[in-house]
Amino acid sequence: MANKIGSNVVPAFERPTDVNIIMTIVHPQPLVGLGNLLVLNKVTEPATLAKNAPAAQADTGGDKKQDNAQGTGTGVGKDSTPTSRAFSNTLSNDDLMAGILMRKVDTATGALYREYNNIDAVAVDYSENTSVWKKASSYFAQPIHSDRIAVLDYVEGKLLDSLKDFWFNNWTFAIFTDNTINDDVVLASNIFESNQDHFLVLQSDDLSEFTQFHGQNYTIGLKHTTDEAMDAAFVGAIATKQVGSVTWKFKELKGITPDVMTTQERSGIENSHVIGYLNVGGRPETSEGFSLSGEYIDLLHGEIWVKTNMGNELQRLLQDNDKIPYDNRGISMVSAKANYVLDIAWRQGIIATDDATGKGTYEVVSTPYSQQSLEDKSKRHYGGLSFTYKASNAIHTLTVKGTVQSDTILS
Repeated sequence: MANKIGSNVVPAFERPTDVNIIMTIVHPQPLVGLGNLLVLNKVTEPATLAKNAPAAQADTGGDKKQDNAQGTGTGVGKDSTPTSRAFSNTLSNDDLMAGILMRKVDTATGALYREYNNIDAVAVDYSENTSVWKKASSYFAQPIHSDRIAVLDYVEGKLLDSLKDFWFNNWTFAIFTDNTINDDVVLASNIFESNQDHFLVLQSDDLSEFTQFHGQNYTIGLKHTTDEAMDAAFVGAIATKQVGSVTWKFKELKGITPDVMTTQERSGIENSHVIGYLNVGGRPETSEGFSLSGEYIDLLHGEIWVKTNMGNELQRLLQDNDKIPYDNRGISMVSAKANYVLDIAWRQGIIATDDATGKGTYEVVSTPYSQQSLEDKSKRHYGGLSFTYKASNAIHTLTVKGTVQSDTILS
């Protein structure tokens, strides 16, 4: 093996032995994932693309930090002098060493998307008094957080277009830095509901704030004081566990203080399909794990997993083969891949087990070549694949009946 820097190629020295050991370092892959978190951060000034500036000077932190209390990026740094909102899409060596994984400016909307490896990397751009840093700190405090957190700076009136531009990046759950339920939050909830493949997590201490989101499958409500970032902790503590293996109730959140609730208060949040954090049996835990529609998060998360992985596996099937023949052989290849995905979903606990067969309760149907329309054949399109499955359930409450044998004779 030879290493190359510039134009100099230096081969490895030959060892004078009869045994040659060749070692390969295998690094873990980034968590592409269905548990990653995006922090939505409204700023007052749009980001621009730096021109004629070295990448190392474009956004290396220091005086570029967004230091106001809400992390809104007013363009004022620590020394109260104006700071630039011009950034490079190319990461410098300093960026990489600091743990910044990605940076992308959308010049059309002024949005800025960044991914960070850890809380120290977040601190390069957001000081410790900002809401972004506080949310990220709560996220990274959880023991099974992802290998990254994403932050999207967006400007007033550009939330929809900004989210659209970065919707298919490496995240599935989103929170706002500002816990105020405002027009942006309502708009975001509708965006998430329309797409049905991401979750918006909202936090408020006022239960009535969630009334307008009743029926939203992909919006999750948390009732807790906004002094603590329960929303970030909630995602960090649960979302990256294997989809299908976890329910969102009973979970402990590091750094979050359980609320003291009366029985009536607990009934109120559960009847509103909102999630609280309280002590039960001497241990802190999240309450019922449902979204604001009343549907359980683990079921919806499983649907997203199946949709995402079914699409990815079928896409790879098309890419990895020189040709998928448009006949019953090719249709069988497509059907087999769908069965493969659903089998994994069953083994992960997304799909229920059939008591009679001990296998997953799912079915894949693929209509044969003879039943495809002439138009589809002409366009090389196959639309005859379909599947159904029964979602796995979970036990959240128990009722136990007991009988006591007494020696006392009562008249």
